[in-house]
Amino acid sequence: MKTYNIRYRSHDKLHDFLYTNEIVDSSDILIQIFSYELNTNKIKEIVSQLKNLLPSAKIIGTTTDGEILDGRILTKDIVLSFTLFEHTKLTSKLLPLDNDSFAIGQKLVGSIVNEDTKALIVFATSKELNAQNLLQGICSECGEIVVSGGLSGDRGSFQSGYIFDNDEISDYGVVAVALSSENLHVSNLSTSEWEPVGREFTITKSKDNRLISVDKMSVRELYAKYLGEEIAKQLPLSGLQFPFVLKSDDRYLVRSILSDPGDGSMLFGTTMPEGEKIQIGFGDAKTMLQNSRNIVKNLGTFGGESTFVYGSAGRRRFLKQYAHYEIESFTQLGAVSGFYGYGEFCANGKDSLFLNQSVSVLSMRESSTPLTKEIHFKEIRHANDDLQIMRALSHIAKISAHELQELNQKLEARVKEEVQKNRKKDGILIHNSKLAQMGEMMSLIAHQWRQPLNAISATSTGLHVKIELGRYDEDFFLSSLNKIEEYVKHLSTTVDDFTNFFKPSKRTHETDCAFIIERALFILSASLSKNSIDVRVENNSDTTFTTYPNEVIQVVINLVKNAENILLKREIKNPQITISAYEKEDKHIIEVSDNGGGIEEDIIEKIFEPYFTTKNHESSTGLGLYMSKFIIQESCKGSLVVKNDQNGACFTITL
Repeated sequence: MKTYNIRYRSHDKLHDFLYTNEIVDSSDILIQIFSYELNTNKIKEIVSQLKNLLPSAKIIGTTTDGEILDGRILTKDIVLSFTLFEHTKLTSKLLPLDNDSFAIGQKLVGSIVNEDTKALIVFATSKELNAQNLLQGICSECGEIVVSGGLSGDRGSFQSGYIFDNDEISDYGVVAVALSSENLHVSNLSTSEWEPVGREFTITKSKDNRLISVDKMSVRELYAKYLGEEIAKQLPLSGLQFPFVLKSDDRYLVRSILSDPGDGSMLFGTTMPEGEKIQIGFGDAKTMLQNSRNIVKNLGTFGGESTFVYGSAGRRRFLKQYAHYEIESFTQLGAVSGFYGYGEFCANGKDSLFLNQSVSVLSMRESSTPLTKEIHFKEIRHANDDLQIMRALSHIAKISAHELQELNQKLEARVKEEVQKNRKKDGILIHNSKLAQMGEMMSLIAHQWRQPLNAISATSTGLHVKIELGRYDEDFFLSSLNKIEEYVKHLSTTVDDFTNFFKPSKRTHETDCAFIIERALFILSASLSKNSIDVRVENNSDTTFTTYPNEVIQVVINLVKNAENILLKREIKNPQITISAYEKEDKHIIEVSDNGGGIEEDIIEKIFEPYFTTKNHESSTGLGLYMSKFIIQESCKGSLVVKNDQNGACFTITL
């Protein structure tokens, strides 16, 4: 195996290059094209020239954000890499992408991989691609095969890159070549050195790899707030130097923006799940260069015959002139070529990661004996200048982030402490509210008991008169005693009903709106009847649901009782309370309204506050509506709101 690299200049110079290096047509030649040129006609012209000169060779290519040629980084060129294999068969395929990136990865493997395949080189366009799903689809079919390559670039415009092969060019596709041989040895190594700075953020809304909001802000709003308007205006390009990072096991993974659809969201190369914690990242330039040199040392022992570097545009732009030191060190391994794009594939049987802001290096040999190389590194010049400043800024950011994290932890502990105190206060409020409501319930019990007690008194008086008159009628006595027994039973049932009402529910139960309304009105019936208040029930909900019935009944009683009080206070003629129940979007809704004229606009926003009341303070605690809202929201996970309609106030419980 041997690799020859050239910067494309013209057809004649390409012809001379092939002749000088004795490169003749063969199906065992792999040509990789790394093109800064986005002109599709120019790309097609070069591919056509190569097909005329080497018609049997396999061609795969991609547009770039920078090209790598034998220790140099180019930014406005087209690099051609010719790898001549001796014992390796090549199979290539270009497929269009669709919404199911995982399935495309599987399909790609099924079309070109066989039992002797040792490696895949994969190039894909970045537009609307879930690159991690694509890689996982590939690895699901061939987990032990080395996968290397990356996403196309487009000069940092984030509009549209291209991938291509012998016959097609696509701005929404993936191209791969399978390298199959019993004699092929491959090694794929990568490194990424980005660490979080600043506070943690939570992904609040996303869909697959489309990030819609972070901490309820758009990505652009977040960058503007924490990095400034200038950085935010340059997204997605500025995101290459300030990517997001998230922690995975014991390392940080980088997530860079691939494109801006223009609708406020941003597209990434991997799924961005809601609830995931992310931070803004900053690179450690010195560690980047050191880890790249460690890769060179490892590959020097591996003894590869051909080396390809697939790096991140963000890494190149972050390191600036020091990126040349990184690439220059790889020349000790032999001829080196590659490109910078918007993400890197790295799978080697252990990991299958789509990477951002990294460098991934593929080394191959067909020789059974490693051609080990002695590695030496040049001293990095001007180390006390820009690199030192970059490292100092990184250190400041890291220490500041650590101090902020400690401060946040202290604040969180303080908040938890205050929350516990507030819960104790809420417990006291609940207790006070229960006591106040028990007083009202005692009045209601008195109403419920008055009629049966009067009936018992009248029956016993009749018996007493019969005895005084000496008229002992056995049938009359037995009938009267049976009536007294029924009245006592009614009194006992009333006590049981009220007792059950005051028992707090510890478990949820199946119930329906009809049961809740019926029980509430049973408890209030005597008082409502005494005050001649017309109660109308409109129940259009017939399905059951799970909640704490007693708690909801308690709230309905409180709302009806409040309506009763306002109707009496304002001396409304033909007082009326309407209780409506219906369902909307899988929610169960109970409305309690009256014709009492409504709530004054200047206090309607305050009525759910604790201790707020329009009644005499001696007769009201001001806790009823506060606790009603608390019960519905906290216990039943619903909502309680109020509004004025044309006749009066309308309270709406949503469960």
